[in-house]
Amino acid sequence: MEMIICDYHERECFQIEEFVFHYYQKKGCDIQIRCCKDWLEFSRQLRQKEADVVIVAQNGIEGLDIVTGLKSSSRNIIWFSDLDFGVQAYRQCVSYFNLKPITQEKISYALDGIETN
Repeated sequence: MEMIICDYHERECFQIEEFVFHYYQKKGCDIQIRCCKDWLEFSRQLRQKEADVVIVAQNGIEGLDIVTGLKSSSRNIIWFSDLDFGVQAYRQCVSYFNLKPITQEKISYALDGIETN
């Protein structure tokens, strides 16, 4: 499985990466994770290689812009934000939306939901 985490906070990105690795380690599955900090780097990575799951953890409008740019894709999107974009997440067909802070429980719940779809 291929995943991209888009988060401009390096520490938060590392934490999400650890949560995801922990989730898939318990399931005995391999996962490849790439990280990026903004839309430009993110779109460059997508052109190089597609991702099965995208985690967007950008605050405010930056996160909304990234998710809106992904709306035409068929990939699974997990979105965390400091603002309540729940309605926008629903309109964009986001697989999972939640407010920060990001926890192991939220990541596990989001990934469980993607696996059952």
